[in-house]
Amino acid sequence: MRLSKLILHKDILLIHADIHSNDYIFTVKWKELDNKKGGEWELKSYINNSNGKKDLSQEEIDQLINQINPEWDWEQEQEQMQKAREKDVD
Repeated sequence: MRLSKLILHKDILLIHADIHSNDYIFTVKWKELDNKKGGEWELKSYINNSNGKKDLSQEEIDQLINQINPEWDWEQEQEQMQKAREKDVD
C-alpha cells in the first residue's frame, strides 16, 4: 500500500492510495474522542478509481486506517509538554 496526494480540509482528509496496483480514493474524517484527548481517523467512503467499485476486504481497510491513525500515549504527551513549559519558565 502506497499513500499519495493527501489533501486535508478542516477535519476531512482525502487520500489517494495504490493497493494491488489499483488507484483508490479514501475519504476519512477526524473523530475527536468525547473526553477531548487525542482522536483518530474514521473511514467515511472509498472507491476503486479504476472500476468504481468498493472491492477491498475489511482487513485491507483496517490496514489503511491503522497506517494513518496516530499511535501515541496522550497522557504521556501532555506530561512532557507540561514539563517543557515549566522548564521554559525557569
